[in-house]
Amino acid sequence: MKKDSWFWDRMRQVHVDFHMPEFPRDAIKNFDAKSFVAQFVEAKVNVIGVFTKCHFGNAFYDNTVGHKHSGLKEDFFGEVLEEAHKHDIKVIAYYSLGTDAKAVLDNPDWYQVDEHGKVRGAEGTVWELPCINSPYREELVIPQIKEITEKYEMDGYLLDIPYLHNHYCFCSYCKKKFAEEYGRALTPELLETERETVIRFGIDSAARCMEEIASTIKRIRPHVLVNCNGAWRMGEPASVNATSDYGLWESQPSATGSFHNHSIRARFARTLDVPVQIMTVRFTEGWGLMSCKTAEQLKYEFATIMANGGIINIGDQMLPDGTLQAGVYDIIGEAFGFVEERERFCTRAESVREVALIANNTNNWYHDKDDAATFGAAKMLLEGHHQFDIYYNDNFPDLSGYRVVVLPETVELSAESVSRLEAFVAAGGLLLAAGAATFNKERQNLLLSNLLGVRYLERSPYEFGYLTEHEELWQGIARIPQLVEAPFVKTVPTTAETLSSIQWPLTVPAPNRAFRHPIPPGGNVSDFPGISANKFGNGTALYIAAPVFSSYWHSNHFWVRRIVTNLLGKYYTKYAEVTAPTHIETNVMRKNGKTYLHIINFQSIHAGEKSTAYYNPIENITPVHDIRVHIRDKSLSRAVVQPENEALAVERREDGIAFTIPKVHIHTIIELSEA
Repeated sequence: MKKDSWFWDRMRQVHVDFHMPEFPRDAIKNFDAKSFVAQFVEAKVNVIGVFTKCHFGNAFYDNTVGHKHSGLKEDFFGEVLEEAHKHDIKVIAYYSLGTDAKAVLDNPDWYQVDEHGKVRGAEGTVWELPCINSPYREELVIPQIKEITEKYEMDGYLLDIPYLHNHYCFCSYCKKKFAEEYGRALTPELLETERETVIRFGIDSAARCMEEIASTIKRIRPHVLVNCNGAWRMGEPASVNATSDYGLWESQPSATGSFHNHSIRARFARTLDVPVQIMTVRFTEGWGLMSCKTAEQLKYEFATIMANGGIINIGDQMLPDGTLQAGVYDIIGEAFGFVEERERFCTRAESVREVALIANNTNNWYHDKDDAATFGAAKMLLEGHHQFDIYYNDNFPDLSGYRVVVLPETVELSAESVSRLEAFVAAGGLLLAAGAATFNKERQNLLLSNLLGVRYLERSPYEFGYLTEHEELWQGIARIPQLVEAPFVKTVPTTAETLSSIQWPLTVPAPNRAFRHPIPPGGNVSDFPGISANKFGNGTALYIAAPVFSSYWHSNHFWVRRIVTNLLGKYYTKYAEVTAPTHIETNVMRKNGKTYLHIINFQSIHAGEKSTAYYNPIENITPVHDIRVHIRDKSLSRAVVQPENEALAVERREDGIAFTIPKVHIHTIIELSEA
């Protein structure tokens, strides 16, 4: 999508969920379009997602195709669309594609079928799953999409769930199509022996379905934006992305208790040429729980999205009677007022290049727990106040402008990408790799072996180990061997210098070899490097022989992060040096010739019983005072606090400027410019 799309500038979006079954007696009885839209107007909303068809298969517009909800007398979608446009509110038409209860209950042959021959039915939930390779598409989906698009002048579409569950299905229609395309039978056994082939067929099916839907929409209304839920997420198939004009990445801090989701997702999304919604929710614990976060929490969440280059979208849930909860829009309105004051400094801004985190997506990233290596690396960089963007495996750009590349242990790179990294380091760049990053099974070696100056030997038999002390890298932590609760990799130095060695645990715990703690103290110091540095051309390649990033995400062992922070600090100096606690997040963006330093403050409340009360709410954020900042940029001479427009006293340094930010509550922007 070109940068002139309206979507880049609409930062205050609300998606209004309305998956509504038939059984509530008073369903949709109190719907009124004017009062409905008036709440969005009052809350400063400028884009809304409105339902045309829900998971239950019920339509919410005046239809001739499909089943209109029996409680709906009005034209819900049409009336909301007309009223919203009166107030310059854009409308995204939501359509449930991958879930439709009525379709499969009326046509059981349309069901997806799993590898055990069982239909993928709801079993007490909303998830009745039709197969996109069945006539469901030809007989219901495409006719409905045509009808909706011809009838209404919406601004965009959100097609929900384009994929087969787990990317495979064994219904008769999938078997027929697979046999026609591959000349062989689609069987559960094939899923075991050639899983990638079966999964590829499922992904291709989704891409073709989305291509047909997008083409149908564009033929009727060429300027309507099209999206499928999940498009442009990290690791999403290019064929699916190609069907979507904008991205949508669901991001819920309540899912696993982490508040890093938004920042991490936005730091990937901002590297793309399309605008990407980072979608949080009003709910404290998952879609549809009729709870509401505080305005303080939403301001914090919104700040992490917009300050890092994402588009804000928040999910809401209508009441069964067809109304919104007014109290929720008091909260959203306060939070969007906070956004409105700041968004002009955030929209269309581009990040300052310094650190490139090149990572591998290992799951669908609906929850943060699915990719510990990427999240652990990002958490370290966030807490260390590093300026970084995130890329996916080989899909990283020309690295000019970047000074550091970080490779988590799960990254997968081609030989061509390794050559690009070698050129980057040889030209003076710094690289940090961990664990089995770029390990190649065929070669039984790291593809980065030459660059790192080490040769892979084998994996350790221990599930943990220790790093021997290095005075400079141990600043701020105890001068003892430091535990890494993850298996080390044995490598033989070829040209690398060892900074810290691997110390094996004294033994593997067993009934006759038990210690006070399941992890024994250190034993023999090995001959293998735990941390090494290799000069390569004009640059340096650093290697930590353990999956320290996933270890940090799982253990939160602060000493591991401090060692990595000290290691990076030994070899490069930051553009923006911010002296602040680890819960302060920093980010540097540029727009219209000015540089913007974003400072975001976070605090949450302790959880009780973590197995049940895993959500740590934010009720109040305590301001932080007197944050010292050093910007290494000789062209700058002026620092102004925004949106208050208050100039700060600036000290001239040999390499730039320094100043003190007197107070940061939730989100403070420092506008940096020449005199």
